[in-house]
Amino acid sequence: MAGSHEIHGASRRPPQSAAGPLQWHAADLREPEAAQRLIGEVRPSHLLHLAWETTPRLYAASPENLRWLIAGTAMLAAFGECGGQRFIGAGSSAEYANSPEAHAEDDTPIRPTTVYGKCKAAFWLAAQAAAQHSGFAASWGRIFLPYGPGDPPQRLIPTVLAALSEGRPVAMTHGHQLRDFIYAPDAADLLVHLLFSEETGAFNVATGRATSVGAVVEYLAGRLGGRELLRIGALDPPPDDPAVLLADMTKVGTRLGWSASTAIEEGLSRLLAVA
Repeated sequence: MAGSHEIHGASRRPPQSAAGPLQWHAADLREPEAAQRLIGEVRPSHLLHLAWETTPRLYAASPENLRWLIAGTAMLAAFGECGGQRFIGAGSSAEYANSPEAHAEDDTPIRPTTVYGKCKAAFWLAAQAAAQHSGFAASWGRIFLPYGPGDPPQRLIPTVLAALSEGRPVAMTHGHQLRDFIYAPDAADLLVHLLFSEETGAFNVATGRATSVGAVVEYLAGRLGGRELLRIGALDPPPDDPAVLLADMTKVGTRLGWSASTAIEEGLSRLLAVA
């Protein structure tokens, strides 16, 4: 797909030695003027918007979410004014109402509880409004629990790997929480697949398979020989921690013909191979 397209990326700190066809631009996309200026310079036909506040333990309540919402809306307006054709935004499972059932894009209520989830949901509404006004197509990928290379060290899997590798105890909750973990390269593949499709609307970015947090931690501990370091039940789950966070992938399978190719054990094994 990429072979016949110019590909541009934006970052506050572009990589020093980027390989491949990607052309990097230095831009702080939290600033509306910077976002608008970049769109005006590049004049993209397709726009994949991934940037947002994601700092572990901080992102859910961070005021940075509001900055991203405002700047993203300005970017959408500029995209429409420049004749953009197709927009894809990265949403979140945090937009959904808490439910023990699998979350379906067009059936599960959108009822976010965090600042992060509310701003993501608001941005998708803004994208739909901009698309309606300017005539471009818009789709939204609600990402569930991505993991993989480049994860911040504060996230669950890197935290566990670091402790086990150093022989430190791993304090955890009961571990019964069921989560839809998706290997990050699979999530990227689905978003790019969506970018070059003709589908509009919201789509889950997940596997449709639930794995307990405890099973992930115990798998890593078993592979690294550190089961005795696990302190299961040492921590209380947060009061708003959902028991189940699982995606219904029927719509993705039917409309996009896509399914995740990496099972949780395979993804974790790949991480262990480079750890």
